[in-house]
Amino acid sequence: MKQIIDKIKAELGKDAFNAETVIELLKELREYFKANLKEPGLVRMIRLAYEDIEANGNYTFLYLEEDGGKENLEYLIDLIGDHSNKYNKEELQEIRNLMEGIEPESDEEEIEE
Repeated sequence: MKQIIDKIKAELGKDAFNAETVIELLKELREYFKANLKEPGLVRMIRLAYEDIEANGNYTFLYLEEDGGKENLEYLIDLIGDHSNKYNKEELQEIRNLMEGIEPESDEEEIEE
């Protein structure tokens, strides 16, 4: 897994990364997760990521608002690389919700009058 993640990060580190290469590496990473880990949520996220790049030519799920698609994808790959960390799990769930179009729950309670 680490080798695949390192290859993805190296490709994204280039000024103009090759989307086809990133897509193929994401597919390889997805297959690794399917075969070796019981993490269907991550498998789905990886698929949604490469499908987004296929459809748009770039990664368009922007959860780091001050950064572009490439930086957001790099961040996602970093989180996936250490997916068992409890803080990363929380962020990965938030990102998955964004990818699936699920609105975050409001922390504010409605006040009834």
